[in-house]
Amino acid sequence: MNLDDIQSGSLCIIDTNILLYAEQGVSAQAQRLLRRCSTGELIGVLPQTVWQELTHKLMLGEAAMLGKIGGRNPAGQLAKKPDVIKSLSIYQEKIAALQNLGLGFEPCTQKDLLEKAFELQRKFGLLTNASMVLATALRLGAEVLVSADAAFRQIPEPIVASPSDLRI
Repeated sequence: MNLDDIQSGSLCIIDTNILLYAEQGVSAQAQRLLRRCSTGELIGVLPQTVWQELTHKLMLGEAAMLGKIGGRNPAGQLAKKPDVIKSLSIYQEKIAALQNLGLGFEPCTQKDLLEKAFELQRKFGLLTNASMVLATALRLGAEVLVSADAAFRQIPEPIVASPSDLRI
């Protein structure tokens, strides 16, 4: 299912890659999905792991855009530059803007990790963040998991919606 086919009123757990595709302008469907969430047509929720991963990626992106890091191991490079980290702020504004779009923040619980996520890793071979996103989606009873991650194609529920218009 593509993102435009998600039924109005659906509870959607949104993965990090969808937010990055919308921000980078490489998927109009991802941008429309966020607009639909902002108007209340869809209920968009980001698990805690998504907020954290997105914040990290946007921080690294800002540092790279400013020419402060580049090449291999950007996180390692930035970790050695606390003054650069202190000067970064655009990524923080982007994260705050997501909350203003009406996207929910769902904390991850100890049970999500120690029980459900580990079970999902054993069953589907998912990486940790993906298994946490799926565990949160299942706990909340989400109708749709919105992600371009191919690892989710094998899960029986919830329905997985992916952009069909990526321009990468």
